[in-house]
Amino acid sequence: MPVPALLSPPASSDPSWLVRGLGLVFLARALERLTQTAADPDLWGYLAFGRLFWQSGRFPYEDVFAYLPTLDPWVYHEWLTGVLFYPLYMNLGGAGLQVLKYLLGLATLALIYATARRRGATPLAAILALFLVQGFLALGYSPVRAQVFTYLFFPLTLYLLETARLSGRFCRLWLLLPLQALWANLHGGFLAGLGMVALYSLGEALSRRPFLPYLGIFFLSGLATLINPYGLKYWHYLTAAVSLPRSDISEWISLWRAYKMGLFLQECFLYLAVVVLSSLFLAWVRWRELTPLLIFGLTVYLGLGHLRHQVFTYLVLGVYLPTAITSFIEVWRGDPRWTRLWQPYLKGAGVLLGILFFSFYTYKTLAAGPFRLNLPPVPQSGAKSQIYYPLGAVKYLKDNYLKGNLLTEFNWGEYLIWVLFPDCRVSLDGRYETVYPEVVCREYFDFMKGRDNWREFLAKYPPDLILLDSRSRICSLIRQDKSWQQVYADEGAALFVPAKDQAAAPGFKRAASPASGGP
Repeated sequence: MPVPALLSPPASSDPSWLVRGLGLVFLARALERLTQTAADPDLWGYLAFGRLFWQSGRFPYEDVFAYLPTLDPWVYHEWLTGVLFYPLYMNLGGAGLQVLKYLLGLATLALIYATARRRGATPLAAILALFLVQGFLALGYSPVRAQVFTYLFFPLTLYLLETARLSGRFCRLWLLLPLQALWANLHGGFLAGLGMVALYSLGEALSRRPFLPYLGIFFLSGLATLINPYGLKYWHYLTAAVSLPRSDISEWISLWRAYKMGLFLQECFLYLAVVVLSSLFLAWVRWRELTPLLIFGLTVYLGLGHLRHQVFTYLVLGVYLPTAITSFIEVWRGDPRWTRLWQPYLKGAGVLLGILFFSFYTYKTLAAGPFRLNLPPVPQSGAKSQIYYPLGAVKYLKDNYLKGNLLTEFNWGEYLIWVLFPDCRVSLDGRYETVYPEVVCREYFDFMKGRDNWREFLAKYPPDLILLDSRSRICSLIRQDKSWQQVYADEGAALFVPAKDQAAAPGFKRAASPASGGP
């Protein structure tokens, strides 16, 4: 049977000018938050795969980009993203990818809003909730990652699940089968969708409502994910990947560890504030929907454990919180102070404030160059975590025809694959567990941290070239090693060649800061 009529959409008595005005201000704010122009390191891995796929005429099951030992087969869960991104980038450049990001981001917001309305929230409450959870736009839309598809399909799955739960009609759940098949080939985040279906089955069973349709769709959706180039090997990879510790990658660390390291402090405090405020609000309205409560609780737990999972908490709150806000507003309507808010002078002040915010956010969006795809060439002074690229070192490599096995930073690996392959093969890169055995990853990160056994890594996997963050501990150690000669350095990168190879090392060259640009 359907959920009680509590969640049927009420007739909104909110002033239309207020709803439309807040909607426009939020749209301007959302576009401003989506306007990130520094290319994400993972983008180049997608493009490199797409180039290999389209130019080779066959599906790449073996890695050709790395000189370290790799897994066989190469199970690249984002393969379809690369196949789509490559022609888009080659024909429309960075602007094409940015437009895709904006469209997917706005579609995600529209789905959150539609699901909240489906649950009975008023337009005003749904928009206010979007303001509260907008933090996910800054967290998840670095241009351009495969996660944008997960962030779209997650609320779409919620919409289908909530529609079935509220109406008691389950026919639309069949749409989850093709959705899961597509999602599994675009990004491994499809597991979040499967997890939601499982939790809906559990929650409805505990609530003594029909749960077998969810359970059946869960198993069929799992089977649908086998429609991929790797078959069962995809799930073999996922089993290992889910349990793999990623303590060396900042987005995978816990909120507590990020706080201790001084990383993403603003984002962490915002997340905690939103979770605490939302929890108090939901407690105030005596929220008793068990299924949504399970979803909310699990996403909070995951967000505390891994920074990258905080996005799911925001997405879930954007869907579930508006009904609580609606109840709060309905109670407040009986207060005389609510009526006073619509006095002419306060209404005029609100309109003026809305115009100012809309203009401010629009200006910031346009000033940032929303369709550009930038490659910062040097680190920003004082920033602990940031994206930049060794553009000057790459130019030096090309100008001097230096080729071979290139030991480099994790965050630069995919970019160097894109711009230097086939002349150079890299050590480790952001494709991480899809390509490299866990033991190789541990050895690599031990080297990059300059631990006592760092020379063993060089002996075991000898490189022809070394390109490092010039500020790092391991870079200082390599500078002191007489078997390597530094031939290039700038504020963010240092390039080394074997000291014995005089032909490849014409002498140390310190360059001026390279200009920002693209590949």
